[in-house]
Amino acid sequence: MRDDAKWTFDCEPTLTDTQVLEFCREGYLLLRGVVPEEINRRTCDYLEGKLPSNPSFIPAGMAVADLERIRGTHEPSGIFLEDWFLEHVLLHPQLTGAMRSLLGRNVGLPVLASHHAIECPQPAQAWHQDADHVFGPELNFVEVFYFPQDTPAELGPTELVAGTHIASTQRQSDQGGVLCDGPAGTLGIHHQSILHRRGESTAAGMRHMMKYNYWRTVPPARDWIAEPDFDLRTADYGGHNLARYAAHMFYWLSGRADQFRIIGGQGWPWSSANQIGPSYGFGRKTGFLPDWRKISQDGYAT
Repeated sequence: MRDDAKWTFDCEPTLTDTQVLEFCREGYLLLRGVVPEEINRRTCDYLEGKLPSNPSFIPAGMAVADLERIRGTHEPSGIFLEDWFLEHVLLHPQLTGAMRSLLGRNVGLPVLASHHAIECPQPAQAWHQDADHVFGPELNFVEVFYFPQDTPAELGPTELVAGTHIASTQRQSDQGGVLCDGPAGTLGIHHQSILHRRGESTAAGMRHMMKYNYWRTVPPARDWIAEPDFDLRTADYGGHNLARYAAHMFYWLSGRADQFRIIGGQGWPWSSANQIGPSYGFGRKTGFLPDWRKISQDGYAT
């Protein structure tokens, strides 16, 4: 349900404990080919100037001329005001359910579009983490990208490196990642700080890609779909130098950041399939927090 007056929406969450933790650990989720084909075609036509604009309203302080001006830029945010785009892309049920799960109730809708139009073939970009990224357990917004045309590997889709949203990361250009290829209508959900690039394209043609952010407007709470058998003590938080950060983010999203402490070493939340008992250290009221800024030599904040 959308609140036009506040440019927010609310709906039921669709992610489970396990899926929310997967996002904390991996830094991304993919929804391949979910937007209807007619909407994908309209999006491409709108971005290429072939479809007349028909905004549902004119934002305060703007005029029709302003919307036409920005339509021809790399930030054609007026597309958000088209009813068909709002209903079928911004408010796609699978996407909104995920956003509601990660950002809580009354999610703020996007206000700025970025249009990455590339005439292929092109070499791969250098690996990078976007400007103004912030490392920390907080998740106050989530970035989404949308491919309105078929985007196989040959057309240079976005490439991500799972788990790199927790710290500054270096990677050689010849090292690959997770290729976010997919049919038209593919939506990607990722942490803004994740290491990524535009993949190499070998086919000819125009590759459209749109990016925008959804926003948190309420304090975090664990109000997504609870799994009866989900156990914080034994959940999979990832390996060394990742588990502590994924667990910290999950606790923050649950509204329990003040209860999170760790003891380091082989202690919880790190674990191994080869251990003969549960990890020590779960539920500690004293200990350390992960040093997301990596200021401390041992990787822990006091």
